[in-house]
Amino acid sequence: MDGVNKKVRDGRDGEKICILRVQGYLDIVSARELGMILDRSFDEGMVRIVVDLEAVGFVGSMAWGVFLSKIKKFRDAGGDIKLACMNPEVLEVYKILEFFWFMRSYDSLAAAVQDFQNNIPPMPPLPD
Repeated sequence: MDGVNKKVRDGRDGEKICILRVQGYLDIVSARELGMILDRSFDEGMVRIVVDLEAVGFVGSMAWGVFLSKIKKFRDAGGDIKLACMNPEVLEVYKILEFFWFMRSYDSLAAAVQDFQNNIPPMPPLPD
């Protein structure tokens, strides 16, 4: 992963929406870093997360696992993690892994943010 740019927007209801713009490759090393960034965001009270994957060329299995391992605590706190702007290769893996059953994805960053602002409920809860 070449880096993560973190930006915070105010939602209509006063809740903050955290946008993480990720660049490069999400491999085994950078997946851990992404997990720590998600944890820090959670600790700062930001539970509405949009991960912008437009500049990501590869998402490894460890990174997919990070998303799954973190999403329950965000949802339990009233938030969610949404994925946006996946390139065709990353989107294909998302579909093959059937992540669409667990996480919403969006073609644009604006659509993901709008979903939070419209208070669309998260996907059904994951089993314990």
